[in-house]
Amino acid sequence: MPSSWSGTGCDGRHKNTSFHPGSGQRLEGRHIFAFNRQAGMDIRVVTVDLWNTLVGAAGSSQRQADRLRRVRMYAARLGIELSEAVVNKAMRETWHYYTLLWREQYRTPTTEELTAFLWRLLGMPEEPSLIRQLAEELAYGVLEYPPPLLPSAREALVFLAERYYLGLVSDTAFSPGRVLRELLRQYGLAEFFAAYSFSDETGVAKPHPRAYMTVLEVLQVSPEQALHIGDLEMTDIRGAKHLGMRAVLFLGDIDSEFPPPAQTVADAVAHHWQQIPELIEQVQGVARGNARPEARP
Repeated sequence: MPSSWSGTGCDGRHKNTSFHPGSGQRLEGRHIFAFNRQAGMDIRVVTVDLWNTLVGAAGSSQRQADRLRRVRMYAARLGIELSEAVVNKAMRETWHYYTLLWREQYRTPTTEELTAFLWRLLGMPEEPSLIRQLAEELAYGVLEYPPPLLPSAREALVFLAERYYLGLVSDTAFSPGRVLRELLRQYGLAEFFAAYSFSDETGVAKPHPRAYMTVLEVLQVSPEQALHIGDLEMTDIRGAKHLGMRAVLFLGDIDSEFPPPAQTVADAVAHHWQQIPELIEQVQGVARGNARPEARP
């Protein structure tokens, strides 16, 4: 592991093939660190996934319960009494709808789109203003019941930000990009990221190339000069590798609902954030003809 690292301890489908990488825009570039890059260092940008990579799945049941409560409250305002079981079933169907679009069309529904879908499943009368109000409340639920920052993630970002430009590439659901930025600010992480790509803003989800290119174009680097860190093989890893990026599969969220893949095309696998800095250096070594990287326990 790099000598200056001081992290503290922690323990398939029908595809939308019309890929057109779009122009990125600088969203909140506040990257003011003094860079100390070695001559010839080929990786200039590290992009990071949010869910199950920077933040964990623990506490998601609280957000889900809060969503169900708010939906029932809005139904009551219309004189409709809905049981928790009925709303929970409709929510499961809404997540199924989300997953179909995510996996088959490489896009994620917006907060309002998800809320409207759920509303209609429950047979409630069309009330556009109420749907918008409910969607806004659901959007901010992640701030009321925030996910935990995974161990050593902050320390790793501090280390990486001194050596690379950092970008965040995240798919969204009920929590849109504008709210997730606020979450990152509250965690004190926003300052580390020079560019962002959120699926509700770009209109595409990983593994679509534009999800990554939105950040890479802002930072003016080619995919070959970038590495992505994420937890999902079929989206994070295969999307990055298809584009020509390097990739590290992150399996450090013990509460993740997604099982690890049987095989991976990633350049390296990490089980906690303390491994990340060294793995990135080793991935660069492989590109220069050295041995394949292995994460140390």
